[in-house]
Amino acid sequence: MATQAFMSLDPVAWLAQQPLQENEHLYLVISAASESDAMKAFRLSGPAHPLLPIWGDTPYATWQPVMPYVAQLEPDSALLPWIAQTEALDWGWLAVSRCEPETVLAHLRSLTQVKMPDGNEVFFRFWDGRYLQQILEGLGAEAGNLLPVFERYLINGKPLETSPRKVPAARDWPWWEMPRDLSDALAKQNPSVSLDGLMQWLEEEHLYLFTAWPKSNLRLKVSRYVRQAGARDNLREALLNDLIQEQG
Repeated sequence: MATQAFMSLDPVAWLAQQPLQENEHLYLVISAASESDAMKAFRLSGPAHPLLPIWGDTPYATWQPVMPYVAQLEPDSALLPWIAQTEALDWGWLAVSRCEPETVLAHLRSLTQVKMPDGNEVFFRFWDGRYLQQILEGLGAEAGNLLPVFERYLINGKPLETSPRKVPAARDWPWWEMPRDLSDALAKQNPSVSLDGLMQWLEEEHLYLFTAWPKSNLRLKVSRYVRQAGARDNLREALLNDLIQEQG
């Protein structure tokens, strides 16, 4: 994957550098889970294409409070100034595609869950630009295979490009497996990647432990454990045993 030298760009400048061609569309991926007011900003930005719920037609279709969405944007959208000015980094991102909305939606939905190197299946936080940017950069030349519908991204002011390729039919999830070296690198670069994944796993698989402490206290416990344990193969099992013992 080719990356430009990082210089924070606002969306208008990014689009001006490489204007949309006749067969290209600008897309917005946005998350209701962000603590920013991104969803409100979208609703206030005036007439727009509809927000398509990425988890629609899945068992998680009712999860509106944390639902990720995709929408087509016009290059003069009133939302672009908000994107340029917000300090939030987890609200979502922009991308350019030659594909129609239904195809883009299907490929995003195909990443609802992914496989981790330890065999566990987890939700993939593709809507969080902090996370996706590291994934795309870590995949290098293979980045285009993750979301082949997109060729150019603007993620938190950083432009990224992937080589154009034939777009295959979207696959059923979980089809993508996180490479172990990438998983380890992400955990070292940003411990919150492991932290968030472990918190999600505890909530989904071990709710009795997740609710045994206030969430902020549990997060501190897990954070300390991640820092001390590092990237080890049996991290989940070891954490689970420690929490069970601590709970008594």
